[in-house]
Amino acid sequence: SSKGEFLPANITDISVSPDKTKFFYLTKTTNGVVGSTRSFSETKKTQVFTSSFSEWLTQWPTSTKIFLTTKPSYLVNGSLYILNTTSGEMKKAFGGVPGLTTLANNLGTYVLYNNSTSSGPNLELLDVDKHTTIDLAIYGLPEKCVWNTANTFIYCAVPNNISGSRYPDSWYQGLVSFDDSFVKINANTGEVTNITSGSIDQQIDATHLFLDKSESNLFFINKKDGTLWGLDLK
Repeated sequence: SSKGEFLPANITDISVSPDKTKFFYLTKTTNGVVGSTRSFSETKKTQVFTSSFSEWLTQWPTSTKIFLTTKPSYLVNGSLYILNTTSGEMKKAFGGVPGLTTLANNLGTYVLYNNSTSSGPNLELLDVDKHTTIDLAIYGLPEKCVWNTANTFIYCAVPNNISGSRYPDSWYQGLVSFDDSFVKINANTGEVTNITSGSIDQQIDATHLFLDKSESNLFFINKKDGTLWGLDLK
């Protein structure tokens, strides 16, 4: 028989560890938020984070690192912080980026992010250790992308046309819907290759991208109608 339990109220964000045995969640309090880790098999929780700032988006890419990005708006300069789950130490990776959203690879060494400019959300790639960036010279959002397991390539759905500058706000609010193509980004060189070549005969605004185990198929949900799609990469 199935069994379960209720988690605390007022959880604002949650992410799962790379080995899928634990999860990290933020709970809103009167003074901000508290971040805790917990095993799926035990009820004991460990508090690892507190902040007076309550608006965070989280990723748990490596066993000892949790990435926390300030919630985005084109009106606000965002920042990315890295929390060490063992020591509790928190360091700022970078910041000062308007409309910042992020997608870290599974080693925590590179972060794909968008920079909201006057002409659209520009995709860039951060080397976390070297503190250097590569401008990919394409518009898009990291939440419309996925890293491959080897961390060598990033697959993204990018808009064929972009209008306005209020990203990612207008896309999340549903005021703008994209018509996407799919590209493959070389994480080492920044080279961008088109992988669809206009072969999709329906308008797609792709979200929740993921690869199968063989990485020969890319799956996604079309935000326009909620349908599930697959793209053959072979």
